[in-house]
Amino acid sequence: MRRIYFFAILVIFITISFIIGMKTGSAFPPEAIFNGLFETSAEEVEEEPAPEPEEEEFIPDIRTVRLVSTGNIMAHIPQITQAHIGDGKYDFTPSFEVIKPYLKAGDFTVADLEGMQAGPDIVSSGWGIKGYTGFPEFNAPNELSEALVDAGVNIFTFANNHGMDRGVEGLMITLDHVHSLGAKTFGAYKSQEERDEPVILEHDGIKVAFIGYTYSTNEIPIPEGYEYCLNFVRDFSDITPVIDDIEKARLYGADFIAVFTHWGAAEHAHEPQPQRLREVAADLAAAGADLIIGGHPKFIQPAEWFFNPNADGSERATFVIYSQGNFISNQGENDGYNTIYNEFGLLLNIELSKSFDTGQTWISDVDYEITWVHRDWRHRVLPLSAVFESSPEDYNLSESRVNRLKSIYDFSNEVVERYGHLEDKVRAMDISEMLFNEASGGN
Repeated sequence: MRRIYFFAILVIFITISFIIGMKTGSAFPPEAIFNGLFETSAEEVEEEPAPEPEEEEFIPDIRTVRLVSTGNIMAHIPQITQAHIGDGKYDFTPSFEVIKPYLKAGDFTVADLEGMQAGPDIVSSGWGIKGYTGFPEFNAPNELSEALVDAGVNIFTFANNHGMDRGVEGLMITLDHVHSLGAKTFGAYKSQEERDEPVILEHDGIKVAFIGYTYSTNEIPIPEGYEYCLNFVRDFSDITPVIDDIEKARLYGADFIAVFTHWGAAEHAHEPQPQRLREVAADLAAAGADLIIGGHPKFIQPAEWFFNPNADGSERATFVIYSQGNFISNQGENDGYNTIYNEFGLLLNIELSKSFDTGQTWISDVDYEITWVHRDWRHRVLPLSAVFESSPEDYNLSESRVNRLKSIYDFSNEVVERYGHLEDKVRAMDISEMLFNEASGGN
């Protein structure tokens, strides 16, 4: 009904408009009336402005990789005897049951395994001995590396002075066994082709190169034609091969370069001997090494930082530890060396960061644990910070022994600091923070 009324009114309106138009001679229908009814002026309806496009939120792509590294790993006869469970089988897992979570924390967990796992029948190169042996020519059962892999180790370096303890044949057997466990190796190689290819491992897109060299083979010669099998530079007197490997690793796309140096003429010293090794470290840092991780000395030695300019004028930090000491062995008091410091090691935990937006890389954290080998308790490797937070009996210890461990723990931390590690770490972390902020879009 309303439509009918509307159309009726509209007809009446048009009729009246027509009559008025005829009498006045104006246009039909009168524009003023028509527009008033059928149009809305611009003043009455304002168009809303189009919404501005929203800016996309920038989410920086910054990733990290964690590297854990042990000190020297040696299996002396008391350890092998203790691990024997009969029928020619061995069990080394108790040694690593406490430290296992610390090893598992690494994306890359590196062990410096001194000696071979060549089986009981291969005769040693120097002394002409065979079987499972400790010092002076190490040859441990396969179960040692199996226990280490089970505990979290996934990379082994064999560039050390015991790398030829069972000759080339023993080294090849050892490499085959470790590879069969799914672990990676560096510093020793099965062929020239393998030696010529940089060992670059990747985690979450971050590529880390691993380079290892030893200063000595304990005067056991590497046979002619097999020079590729072990990275050896006598006394680090000419580091050209090491620098060449650093440069090659960069060309192959490494984001970080970790150089493992088995060095130091004095095994029982709290500082690098000779001191020239500090100059070697500085040269390796200038050549592009991001980490220089030393081994061979049985004592913990200082940490140090070097700073070098990048091509863009920014600063790059290199971390150095001259020796991590012993991770596990039977060395200690009343073993012929008569020094308790052989029982202690430094377990490194290093975080490396990369911005996939800017391509910049940096060391974002360096931490460590002082460890101790409890030789009276199946040679268990213990993190001392955890020991001190618990009751002595939790770790099969007396209170007096814990107090002595605290004293050596404090001394070991002082040793690490002798070259200004903590002070320079602040500078390195300032670089880390600056690069992180730049990569995050901050100032």
